[in-house]
Amino acid sequence: MTAQPGQLNSYGVLPIPKVTPELLGLIRTGSVYSLAVVHYEGIPVPGPMVPYTLTPRLRHGDLNEILPASAAAEAITMAAHTGTHIDALCHIGEHQDEAGNPDPNGRVRLYNGPDKTVAASESVNFKGQTHLSIAEMPPIVTRAVLLDIARFRNVDVLPDGYVITAEDIAGTLTAQGTQIHPGTAVLVRTGFYQHLRDGNQAYSDAIAGLGLESAQYLFKQGMILAGADNMTVEAFPPFDHPVHRFLLVHNGVTHLENLYLEELAAQQVYEFVLIVTPLRLQGSTGSWVHPIAIA
Repeated sequence: MTAQPGQLNSYGVLPIPKVTPELLGLIRTGSVYSLAVVHYEGIPVPGPMVPYTLTPRLRHGDLNEILPASAAAEAITMAAHTGTHIDALCHIGEHQDEAGNPDPNGRVRLYNGPDKTVAASESVNFKGQTHLSIAEMPPIVTRAVLLDIARFRNVDVLPDGYVITAEDIAGTLTAQGTQIHPGTAVLVRTGFYQHLRDGNQAYSDAIAGLGLESAQYLFKQGMILAGADNMTVEAFPPFDHPVHRFLLVHNGVTHLENLYLEELAAQQVYEFVLIVTPLRLQGSTGSWVHPIAIA
């Protein structure tokens, strides 16, 4: 199925967006927070992916044909998973045997609904992904909560490679007086944005984030989207993407990665309306986004 212009569909566990009185009731101050990082040459990206580059194409003064006006423009190259972005459900697959169990020698399968998968090899052509590409993801307008795990652990930044546990999640919820219920997006603050800002290699190589147990806990509570201020949402290592596989492949829960959560955390804003608008890039496994929180 390919989304048509103007057509909105549910996508995995993401519902068709609707602004309800309950959602509007979350807006108390009207404060708007940007949750996007700045793209720049040298921004960390996963190893195999194309780096971000910006090349001036037109400079002011180059076009005499439009005098007395002047124009400037540039060409940008970057992978879809650069900076603040959202994963399409076709981004991650899992090698499985015929019974649907993980098997390094099995065929790669992709999410296709509850307890259903489709072969990745049958879901791509020379134009890109043909199954649940980012073009089919609707805009996201939903209740969201911030889980400031770093604050709960009394640190500015979680230790390198720290695996967030279900106990961390439960303790943070209690300390913040926050609740997760069905239909909630969950944004996790690890403090790793500070490593991105400072150029610390741990941002790419020793990522603090969700473990499988905590991801399962959040999903059981009703989480429909997982986000974090790191590159992967989940802890790395291990590198076999257990959280991605559990959430994306098995349960249709997408990821927001490389978020800027410092301002929300500093002001202890733990509940808000989250708005995310993916670009409709047919065939793409993800999209750059500029999420906003309205509190």
